[in-house]
Amino acid sequence: MTPSLYIHIPFCEKKCPFCSFAVAASQMNRCDEYIGALEKEALSFKGTPVMSVYVGGGTPSCLSLAQMERLWAVIAGNFCFSSDCEKTFEANPESMDPEKARLLKSLGINRVSLGLQSMNDERLKYLGRGHNVFKAKEAFKTLRSAGFKNLNVDLMYGFPGQTPEELDADFRKITALGSEHLSIYNLTIEKKSLFYVQKKSVDNETQGRLYELILRRAHQESFFQYEVSNFSRQGFESRHNLNYWQGGEYIGLGVAAHSHLEGRRRWNVDTLPLYLAAMRDTKSAMAGSEELLPGDKFMETFLFGLRMNSGVDLYALERRMKVKFPEGKSDELGSLIEAGFLEEDGPVVRVTDKGRLVLDEISARLI
Repeated sequence: MTPSLYIHIPFCEKKCPFCSFAVAASQMNRCDEYIGALEKEALSFKGTPVMSVYVGGGTPSCLSLAQMERLWAVIAGNFCFSSDCEKTFEANPESMDPEKARLLKSLGINRVSLGLQSMNDERLKYLGRGHNVFKAKEAFKTLRSAGFKNLNVDLMYGFPGQTPEELDADFRKITALGSEHLSIYNLTIEKKSLFYVQKKSVDNETQGRLYELILRRAHQESFFQYEVSNFSRQGFESRHNLNYWQGGEYIGLGVAAHSHLEGRRRWNVDTLPLYLAAMRDTKSAMAGSEELLPGDKFMETFLFGLRMNSGVDLYALERRMKVKFPEGKSDELGSLIEAGFLEEDGPVVRVTDKGRLVLDEISARLI
């Protein structure tokens, strides 16, 4: 099975609570050193074929033109792209300009994921983002002008005090841009964060109503929902993410990156100083690894598959993985179906609209 490739760029214009493992802007001068470390790590996979590439973070678009070109040379020089390889680059509006857009296009990037989050200036200010609605529109137009025909935009919902009417207006504005793909994110209030201390959170019932509104509006705007949080025009599903949800293999390079190959999962150290030191001293940043037992891998693949609207063909999965659905979980599965959270269509099991609202709980009950 041909794996996917993920490259983690942990740098941002400024440290942002919504970018995993992001480092402060004061460490931007370490970008060149980081790319050099990525090159060393990539050497151990030299010649490996990949079916998709995703450069994320962090904010990869905050790199300079020279750094972006060097980074792509590292990727292209060590991995073999399939003929239809999906190559995605994450970007934020504040760091996307015509020169960078043209460079990405010339390098062969064929998909860009733009972190808009909202088309409401007050909400963007609340999130501490470095762009406003005007800049968001300009960044989208810039990518279109550079020739990109496969663009994803991110939309966040579940802000404290957000009404259905406000979300409806935000959704209409963001879909009016005309992207091929839409990813939605529920605002998560982490413990010890300022939002948590101020008790600014949204109850589950309200979150559910807002989510259902998005589902209705997405359908009206001709977006096809193919996964719990992802919508696309027909034929523009993210192949990279589908590979994760279908239990495929993947390679991760960089700080805190995870890989899964031949039944073994491994992960890297999760801070920039540790990663740079490890690659400098030992040429390996691996912090740990584990071998997945066939039964564990089966259930992991099944639960990931429930995220997709197409559901999971249990018979096909059992044949592919040579593992039977655990007898000890059959009664639990049956009760979830009886309660209307899951449904059966022959050998296919899928989540219902009701179940999507509590998918994490469903997974916890089946683990």
